Amino acid sequence: MNGSPRLTGEAGRAAVLVVGLGVSGLAAVRYLRNRGWSVAVSDRRPAAELEDLFPRLKSFGVVEIETGGHSPGFFVNRQLIVVSPGVPLDLPPLERARRAGVEIIGELELACREFRPPLIGVTGTNGKSTTVTLLGEIFAAAGLRAFVGGNLGRPAVEMGEGEYDLAVLELSSFQLESIHKFHPRVAVMLNLTPDHQDRYPDLAAYLAAKTAISRNQRREDFLLLNLDDPHLAAHGRALAARRAAGDLLPLVAWFSLEQEVACGAGWREGKISLRLPPESGVRGGEFDAPQMKLPGNHNRSNALAALLAAWLWGVEEEKIRQALASFSGIAHRLEFVGEVDGVAWYNDSKATNLDAVVKAVKSFDRPLVVLLGGHDKGADFGSLARLLSRRRGRVIAFGAAGKKIAAQLPGLVVESPAAGLREAVARARAVARRGDVILLAPGCASFDEFSSYRERGAAFRRLVEKN
Repeated sequence: MNGSPRLTGEAGRAAVLVVGLGVSGLAAVRYLRNRGWSVAVSDRRPAAELEDLFPRLKSFGVVEIETGGHSPGFFVNRQLIVVSPGVPLDLPPLERARRAGVEIIGELELACREFRPPLIGVTGTNGKSTTVTLLGEIFAAAGLRAFVGGNLGRPAVEMGEGEYDLAVLELSSFQLESIHKFHPRVAVMLNLTPDHQDRYPDLAAYLAAKTAISRNQRREDFLLLNLDDPHLAAHGRALAARRAAGDLLPLVAWFSLEQEVACGAGWREGKISLRLPPESGVRGGEFDAPQMKLPGNHNRSNALAALLAAWLWGVEEEKIRQALASFSGIAHRLEFVGEVDGVAWYNDSKATNLDAVVKAVKSFDRPLVVLLGGHDKGADFGSLARLLSRRRGRVIAFGAAGKKIAAQLPGLVVESPAAGLREAVARARAVARRGDVILLAPGCASFDEFSSYRERGAAFRRLVEKN
């Protein structure tokens, strides 16, 4: 995409096709049109569901619009296809276009082709948004202009709309599937547990998608891995051995709450220690750990990853400590909503897989009423039984996955499944006792009832605050 764009493809067709009209897809359309490219769009949803978008597309100058599915003929004779994260790359029309020589990339790759400042990429099953947001606050405290976005909500292509010293991007496995030249100076992998089992055949395929984050890194770059995660520990050791043997791979630096770290950051017994080899060009250090506002060891692990990334970037210790101590978290991630009649309410709508549910449950010592439900992603809810029993947890099952949850957690589910979130909140209020915590940690996607986990979390807050 260097140089002057060709405004149309063959036979007068738009040069670029954007597939999927979610947040990133619309941002890609605007980005391309602002740079003079002619753009067509294709979305599987029927026109009736997209009516609100048509005026915006018209204002962008888009005239070729396909709705209700993806037809192979609409994909050929394009110069470039930009795919939204939720669109599978093995879609038959994409396969046909690929065989015809059409270049296919994602919105992330599109953004990074013109963005010059260095990048920090953060991925993992859980904790991405918390870590990226915290990094943004650390860099702001240090006086650096950091673009903060990606899967977090602000599309990566918006990096090109301002002047930034660096970008901090939350990256999903879907986004990483479509990269070609994406190159982060620092890549962070927080954890790896089964997720998106409706998209990936096994954990190995999911790991392959996630580890693509470091595919284009060089020897002068850094790959930060969680030593306490067995999958990432094995992956990192293999990479470190290859680097030692001479391969042009990034320096692997670890972060850990449980083990001594020879290269990276450790947090043990109230102390944070940083040990880095001379080849890193970064000094080590040790200081007292700040008192954090967020509950749970998983949040300490996320904070340690952010700390290490900022340290490698050269941010002063005091700026990092201040940001960690003042950080109160993000919306929909173990967000305290309020306390009513001695019952505390927490919104963890972003807990869309079982590992996130486990981390949320382990964050509390008080008896729990957990709201589980939504659009099932192939999870085994029965695996939660022992943990919930030990934590004096009861379950309100709701939504499309409600019956499955009730069947897999007999004895823990209170009453029959609730039809939706409103009914689930009412039941939780009825069964909770003074001293309990009511926790929305759905373990499911939101798409049976809501357009996103944000919409679900906002609805939960409103329902709680009504009473």
